[in-house]
Amino acid sequence: MKRPMTRLAVLALAGLTLAVAAPVLPGVAQAQSRAAVPMGAGAQLINLPRGSSMAIDLPSDARDVIVPNPVVAEAMLHSPRRITIIGLQPGETDAVVLDAAGRTILSLRVRVDAGVSALQDTLGRVMPGSQVRAEAVNDSIILTGPVNSPGEADRASQVARAFVSAPEKVINMMTIAGSDQVMVKARVIEVQRTAIKQLGLDVDAVLNTVGDGLSFSQSATFAVSGSLLGGGVLNYLDQSGDGNSLDTSIKAFERAGLVRILAEPNLTSVNGENAEFLAGGEFPVPTGRDVDASTGQVTVGIEFKPFGVRLAFRPIVLSQGRISLQLSTEVSELTQEGAFTLGGAADDALVIPALKVRRASSTVELPSGGSMMIAGLLREDTRQNIDQLPGIGSLPVLGALFRSRDYLSGETELVIIIEAYIVSPTSPGRMQTPSDGLIIANDAQTLLFGQLDQQYRPAGGATATAATGWTGPVGYVIE
Repeated sequence: MKRPMTRLAVLALAGLTLAVAAPVLPGVAQAQSRAAVPMGAGAQLINLPRGSSMAIDLPSDARDVIVPNPVVAEAMLHSPRRITIIGLQPGETDAVVLDAAGRTILSLRVRVDAGVSALQDTLGRVMPGSQVRAEAVNDSIILTGPVNSPGEADRASQVARAFVSAPEKVINMMTIAGSDQVMVKARVIEVQRTAIKQLGLDVDAVLNTVGDGLSFSQSATFAVSGSLLGGGVLNYLDQSGDGNSLDTSIKAFERAGLVRILAEPNLTSVNGENAEFLAGGEFPVPTGRDVDASTGQVTVGIEFKPFGVRLAFRPIVLSQGRISLQLSTEVSELTQEGAFTLGGAADDALVIPALKVRRASSTVELPSGGSMMIAGLLREDTRQNIDQLPGIGSLPVLGALFRSRDYLSGETELVIIIEAYIVSPTSPGRMQTPSDGLIIANDAQTLLFGQLDQQYRPAGGATATAATGWTGPVGYVIE
């Protein structure tokens, strides 16, 4: 007699019938699937999402079902001709169906994964039109398919991490359809102004008419700047015949300085990768020493620290024409303020210089071709020192002759301008170097006319200039 069809979808293949049953685990995301397992001598593979079940109709009566790992899957014998396999936890196990004589009717390999139907539905809702596909392997999820940008891939990964127990169980194998390249043009401008003023009086007098002689002296001291840096000295020397002498010097100095530092690095980086630029140098710093017990030789470890103008960034193209830029800039210089001195006298001591650093880090979002400025990095330092002779130096008019004044002022302003562009490769013929069109002068031109170069213009001369539309002096060096 033929068995009646149930409400389950039934597939008949070579005498074996499979059906997908309704979910049986409450509170767990369920997934329904259809599969056909043909009868054969070898064990057949069944893939089940966690929390779903599969009904199998048998060709002969069964008496028992054995599942070695009941934590992964459970088998239920509903009737002599039907069993149900239930996926409990991600993993793999076997299922063996025996008849009354102990013979094997069916051997199955049951693989239970995390289940991705709920995740796939969520990706379709929050990212409409996306081609991201989720596949479960044990308790992990693999994301595949093309995406338009790293931002889209990151959003898909964030959604998938909500469906697993740990973030590292989401494996990102998505491919970016177009790998954009971002060029960052930076201008780092620093202006330093310094002003130094020194004024002092040196007096050295000897009066031999008072007893055995009376001496008086006052020296100009400049504690802020350290010593007299230059300037002029007005000196008066008087030696009387009676042995009295007077030596007086007025020392005056004034200096104004202006320093301009400019760096214009252009860096290009693939979308999502780091890029770094440094214009400066490195200075050695001892990190330790080792003494050889047999020879007494001392070995000093050295580590080099960078200084100068540094630019580092990491671009992420969010969508066409929009760039998220993680930016870090730094300007540093060597200084003796805060320097470390190791052992020895002043002449042979080891002095490790310190660094003056101005650093800024930020994350911004710019359109392609947009600019931003980091400003307000100001520093002002003013120091003044006055030395005077007690009592006399406080007199209203004459007191100025017995005082030494040392004044130092420094102002620094740093401005950083950043421009970001989405770029594509270009042909080599459009590139230029400083040596293009350069012809070195011969000996006669150098000796007779003082020329260092015979020609310095774009290769091709007037034709190239006319083609590019340049007018006036053209080249990397304009004298």
